[in-house]
Amino acid sequence: MNKYSRSQKFSETGFSIVEMIVAMVVFMIIIGTIYGLLQVGLIDRNRASRRADVLKNARAAMHLIGRDALNAGLSYNKSGAIVPDNFVSTRLGIPAFADNERDVLTSVVGGDNLFFNILNSDTTVRTDLISFSYRDSEFNNGNVISLNNASAPPTAPATVRLQSLPNDAQFSRSFDLYLVESDSSQVAVMATAVPSSSSIDISPGDPLGINQPLNGSGTGVSLLQKCTATITENCTTYVASVKRFFWVAYKVKSDGTLVRQLFGNNTSGTPAQQIQELPVAYNIENFQVRYVLEDGSSTDNPSAGVDGIAGTADDRPSDFNLVRQITVTIKVQATENDEQSGKPESITLSGTFSTRNLEYDAG
Repeated sequence: MNKYSRSQKFSETGFSIVEMIVAMVVFMIIIGTIYGLLQVGLIDRNRASRRADVLKNARAAMHLIGRDALNAGLSYNKSGAIVPDNFVSTRLGIPAFADNERDVLTSVVGGDNLFFNILNSDTTVRTDLISFSYRDSEFNNGNVISLNNASAPPTAPATVRLQSLPNDAQFSRSFDLYLVESDSSQVAVMATAVPSSSSIDISPGDPLGINQPLNGSGTGVSLLQKCTATITENCTTYVASVKRFFWVAYKVKSDGTLVRQLFGNNTSGTPAQQIQELPVAYNIENFQVRYVLEDGSSTDNPSAGVDGIAGTADDRPSDFNLVRQITVTIKVQATENDEQSGKPESITLSGTFSTRNLEYDAG
């Protein structure tokens, strides 16, 4: 055999089976490693995307709550507005105050551990509620309207017709919420009719149940009746002033939707639409509110009294006027399961807001 034959034979030799197997194993290890890294990256990206969506959802809700908290008490009455007995508990779903007196709608009202939520695995946990009241600073160009009289229309003895001073009127809308203030009382009412630009009617049977009849008796009579020589209690002295105000509340429905409730002021709506529920966040697993009071103490319910139980004889609903800060904690659940745990991830967001307007007298 010559040298050319030997060279040709040598060039036809290849890899052995063992070498091929080793190469394939190494290749598979490399591919598996790359795939694993890609999967980890994909999971992290999906998790970051879900967290961003969850936080965006929660932050939008927190922004709205914070804005209303900062407005709470703005040019409202420092003591609150007088409303019928059990009105606050009926509208907000909180325990009724244990007395037979008229309620007071303070600038901040809260309810602790009220509402069941299907998203929370702990069935003993209940979510909170909080409401805020504050003046509509755009009404009448920021000026109050002065009232000089209150009387019943000839055909409606239960209705209070409020009359403004000459050239001091901007009344134009039914279903608006008004705060009527004098040196004897501060009463929250809803306009049910506008006979003229200088008068509004306040009739019982309004959509919120906030108005009381002029021909009632005791604590069931309208506080808007005019004080006279013979009527010295449950009445209002005139001249009085009137301002429009907003009343909003936040609560979580059983399906995990955080809603912002708006009471009254829906002039384009029907009577049945004077309590609106606008969704502001979804998949809310928990919603808790804690209050810091004027003396620096903190509590879950300022009105609960010494025993800490709402709806008992030692309740002090006026203590909501002592709130100086609120801390809102929202726990939001992702809409999709995590790839590793197989369960939806939950993220908690907290915010603390000052209620500085509660410190000042009504303006």
